[in-house]
Amino acid sequence: MAMNKYMHPRNIYKIPPDFKKLAHSYPQFSSICRLDVTGKITIDFKDPRVLRVLTACLLKSDFDLDVLIPEDRLVPTLPLRLNYILWIEDLLESFDRTDNIKGIDIGTGACAIYPLLAAKKNNWHMIGTETDDESLKIANKNVKQNNLDSLISLRKNQSKFTLKYLFLEENLQCDFCMCNPPFYVSLQEVWESRSPARPPPKNGFTGSPQELVTEGGELQFCRQILEESQELKDNILIFTTMIGHKYNLKEFLLDLKAEGIKCTTTEFCQGRVTRWGVAWSFHNSCDLSKLENHKKDKTTKKNSPITFVIPKVPDQSYTVESISNKLKYILDDLKIEYKIITKRKNVLCLNIIAYTNTWSNQRRKRRLQKQLDNELMKKPKFSSIINIDTPIIENKGIIEQSLERQKKDDVETIEDCYTNDSLRKKSEESNKCKKDGAAENNTDVDAIKWPNARPVDNSSNITSEINVIENTSKPNPLSQAIVKINQKEDLCFLSIEYVGGTGGKESVHQILQFIKNNWNKL
Repeated sequence: MAMNKYMHPRNIYKIPPDFKKLAHSYPQFSSICRLDVTGKITIDFKDPRVLRVLTACLLKSDFDLDVLIPEDRLVPTLPLRLNYILWIEDLLESFDRTDNIKGIDIGTGACAIYPLLAAKKNNWHMIGTETDDESLKIANKNVKQNNLDSLISLRKNQSKFTLKYLFLEENLQCDFCMCNPPFYVSLQEVWESRSPARPPPKNGFTGSPQELVTEGGELQFCRQILEESQELKDNILIFTTMIGHKYNLKEFLLDLKAEGIKCTTTEFCQGRVTRWGVAWSFHNSCDLSKLENHKKDKTTKKNSPITFVIPKVPDQSYTVESISNKLKYILDDLKIEYKIITKRKNVLCLNIIAYTNTWSNQRRKRRLQKQLDNELMKKPKFSSIINIDTPIIENKGIIEQSLERQKKDDVETIEDCYTNDSLRKKSEESNKCKKDGAAENNTDVDAIKWPNARPVDNSSNITSEINVIENTSKPNPLSQAIVKINQKEDLCFLSIEYVGGTGGKESVHQILQFIKNNWNKL
């Protein structure tokens, strides 16, 4: 509960739920809780089944809602959902809208959690959209069993639009729209997105592929809402969305700025998780950019980007496009993967990921190459020596062998640190525990299942698929950063901001230094 104090001021979950009271009131909750040595009632937050029971009991206890939460669908985090609803209340109040509120929830999910909370708590009229047939079926059941049919209408989305299709056949007028978009581009990204530097998650992992993954990821999803909002500016008063990755937040705010749209942001803080909310409007009755944001105090050090002016090279073009091509050439040479996040006339933003250190020891490589070239010039072409006809392959082998010897020396130096037998024993026991844990406990991934369209066994889940991804996926990134090239007046700037990786911030500094050292040589 590290950030509960930063929750919305009116969020009832600023004070943690009384598990003892829940255990007395709900037998299903009593069956999943346990008593620790201090006499405190606790639950296993890593167990998806426990999360489903807890959420269902809280919805009944605090909102008198009976909600069916399927095993193969996302378990909504109530404090986060309530933070979002409360923020929209504040936004509507700034526009003096308090009565007969109508809202749209994009991608309502099987629980239809936002429409249910909005209707039950505030008596709002809600439209929930959904693309998945099974989720829509369960959502309708949840609405009907809570007698909220008069306030909630669920619509199937079979179009390529997020919002626009609702307004093609009828002239709707709504106060707001809200959205919790899928965060990821692919299931592979789901498992590679968490920085190795972060501690393991405290909560169990739940959700289906259609709830977690969308084409282009959450940034592209939000951009589509932004594009459609410009056509629906007279139909919806306030457009909002949640964003799960901070670097996507920065890019989306740049999109809004580029369109000249005024907006406001907030932070949804709960437990150990932070999400971000963005709201924008085309109406002049309220300037959203002047609203006070609910943000936690910045007690932790921010990852500030490092920026330098890109020097002009004689006889080379000095535009964002030419500089971008040159940077991509360097990244390709270093075997650093990159993905374009934003591309505009004067701005390019890349997400770069390095899995191995290819930028260090460059002087050593050049020295070895020079030595090798000198020896090749002196020695005759005997097959028993080095074949000059294929210098690239052979030379590479010699250089790599030398670097491998250096790596081996480094490893031996690290091993020397473990001269204390107790430390070594702890390390070995820790490694053994990790292996045993990985073999015995697959609870987190067991909660995610494929849709019913999967053949043979309807109860089969996504565990085997994810295991394949884990086994075939790349190692933890050594360095991940956001690189941005932008042009202001007659100068071009390159900035790089550390995101994560086992190499820490120093790896980003090294990559930038390599780019600086080699820029004029290309």
